Amino acid sequence: MAFYESIYIVRPDLTTEQLEQVNKRINAIITDNGGEILQTELWGRRQLAYQVKKNSKGYYVFNLLEGGGPLIANLEARLKIDEDILKFLNVSVDKPDRTPSPLSGNDERTPRPGIGGDASIDGVDDLEIPDDDDLEDAEDLV
Repeated sequence: MAFYESIYIVRPDLTTEQLEQVNKRINAIITDNGGEILQTELWGRRQLAYQVKKNSKGYYVFNLLEGGGPLIANLEARLKIDEDILKFLNVSVDKPDRTPSPLSGNDERTPRPGIGGDASIDGVDDLEIPDDDDLEDAEDLV
């Protein structure tokens, strides 16, 4: 079996219950075609880069799947005709990454150096800021 990442964008005007129904419908398509959902992340309502079907926002949903080629063919055929889905993308991956993505909202990764926390960028603490006397000496050299 192969692993796939599937991302789809749902219309922004749906209620929470309708969004859950869309997700259940897509999950049923996956399981009916012999696939297995390993991970699901709701990325929330986000701004689109450009308008899609007269919508400038949409609900993003990410699924990590395991299944065969016919699963993706059937899933894409159903996503194309579903009027609640604005866009979708299915990508084959070699090894599934089960760590939460930054968009999931429950990011458990360590902070990057220099951004929050106690971490600092190497060499920044050792920088010397010139005072006014040094600047006047530099102007004389020019």
